[in-house]
Formats: sequence, structure tokens, C-alpha cells
Amino acid sequence: MDIHSIDSNVKFPDMAHYDMKKPGEMALYLAHCDFYPFRSVIENNKTALDIISNSYIELAAKAREKDDFITEQWAMTSGTLHSCRVDLLTQYSLLLTMVSLLEEAVNTLCRIYHQMNHIEKELKDIRGSGLERAAKYLKTEVGIQGFTADEQWEYITTIRDARNMVVHNGGRLVRDFDKFDKFNIGYREEDHQLYIEYNDIVNMYNAILDFMDRSFRIIPSDK
Repeated sequence: MDIHSIDSNVKFPDMAHYDMKKPGEMALYLAHCDFYPFRSVIENNKTALDIISNSYIELAAKAREKDDFITEQWAMTSGTLHSCRVDLLTQYSLLLTMVSLLEEAVNTLCRIYHQMNHIEKELKDIRGSGLERAAKYLKTEVGIQGFTADEQWEYITTIRDARNMVVHNGGRLVRDFDKFDKFNIGYREEDHQLYIEYNDIVNMYNAILDFMDRSFRIIPSDK
């Protein structure tokens, strides 16, 4: 089902496709408000990076035709650094933003249930942090079973762990190598530096959307 507007190049959710009387549907709508436009951010970055990369290639080729060794060397060096470092750092930035949006979306789900169902405890009253704290709140206070049993949960938490490695270790893995291997999240063997590309970001984005579309619609059961 197509649940986004069609009158813009930037996708945005159509409220008519959500039951705003249900906490999960309201939270999903708010999550989509962030995540649908974020896909355009991913694609716009890819377009810009490709344009810059191609410009270095073209500049090097033109300089070679003119026997301009200095300009050719500069363009080739700049292009290599662009591909190896600028592109990577851009994907890191997208990863950080995407996981932050996910955590806020899950926290918002908890807050809406707290408000609409008049639950005594708030999310802040639960020990822990991040996705696991929210999942615990949804299970113990809201009565949502199966949030962490979702087929994408392990991949989602691995994406979160990749974000944490960027934030705290400059993108270098220090543990759980098997888990990153399982989900084909690449890293250099010599120093365990995460190597994330455009396709990785797209796969992560799709997995997060897929996860939210299912888990946010889980109907609470009696605790």
C-alpha cells in the first residue's frame, strides 16, 4: 500500500492512511514524517558525491591530454581521498542521523502509549538506555509482546552498534565481529575500521522502515 504523498519528489506520509486514535499508528506516522524525507537526504548525498567524483576523473583526463602532470596528479589524489575518506565520512554521518531518528521514534512510541493509555510509569523510570530500555518499557508497562522478537531486531541492534562504534571509537570495531559479518557490514581486516557504503545505508534504511512498520503496529495484550 502506498501511504506517502505523490505530489512531491520528497516522500511524505499521508495522514489519511493512519488511525490516529491508535498510539502505534500515531507514532508510526511521526516516524515516517522523519524517515520518508530522510531517503531524499541519502539520495541527494549520493548524487553530490558522484558528481564530485566524476569531476575529478574528468579533470584528470583533460589534464592528461594537455600533458599537465601537476593538475592530473592533484585531481587523481583528490579523487582518491574523496572516494576513500569523504564518501566514508558522509555515510558515517547518515548512519548517525538515521539511528538517532530510530531511537527517537521508538521513544516517541513509548511516550504516546504513556499519555494515551494513562500509564503510571514513564520511559525514564525504566533502568537502562536506548532501544533495549524502550523495548523493556513496551513489554512490561504497555503489554507489547514480540517487539524484540521481530525478524529484523538483531539487524536493527547491529546497525545501532555500528553507530556506537562510530561515535565512541572513530568507526573501529572492538567486539561482536561475527555479528557484523552476519549482516555483511564491512570493515578492514587490518584495523577493523567500519567501511560503510551507499548500498549499506540503503539496506539499513529499508530494514529500519520494515521493522517500524511491523513492530509499531503490534497490539498490546494484557500484561
